[in-house]
Amino acid sequence: MESHSGRGIIWSSLLIATLLQVMPLPQLLQGWRPDWVLLVMVYWVLTMPHRFNILSACVVGVLLDILVGSTLGVRGLAFSIVAYLVALQYQKLRHFALIQQMLIVGSLSVLLHLVVFWAEYLSNPGVSIDWAYLQPALISPLLWPWVFWLLGRIRRGSKIR
Repeated sequence: MESHSGRGIIWSSLLIATLLQVMPLPQLLQGWRPDWVLLVMVYWVLTMPHRFNILSACVVGVLLDILVGSTLGVRGLAFSIVAYLVALQYQKLRHFALIQQMLIVGSLSVLLHLVVFWAEYLSNPGVSIDWAYLQPALISPLLWPWVFWLLGRIRRGSKIR
């Protein structure tokens, strides 16, 4: 199989992550839902910034806003900021140890949630924040090694460049 751009695989993985992000969960597990879209987006920006960039991250964020019924553009802004930060340092981040990458993914998850909260707060000052709002930032880094491994296998098996 010859190498190709892999746009279909990239967007399919993001579609699956989006479905996992909006899939109903029992109330007990709702707060512990990982940031699936963030994990997949960070992987693609980290490994292929020429294929998945800030504009792509914004589009994914806006689509997620539509699906969850929040203020349009809030997640587009948050994902764009995260994608920018990853793209800015992608060459360094690629060579970090897995534990360091996990810490960075956790930090990016916190940043994502705080930007979403801030943008939501600007449009609705009645919005409040509590501990449960940041719970995904604890679980998402723990899933990073598996997401990184799985998407890496898919990327290498498909010979995406």
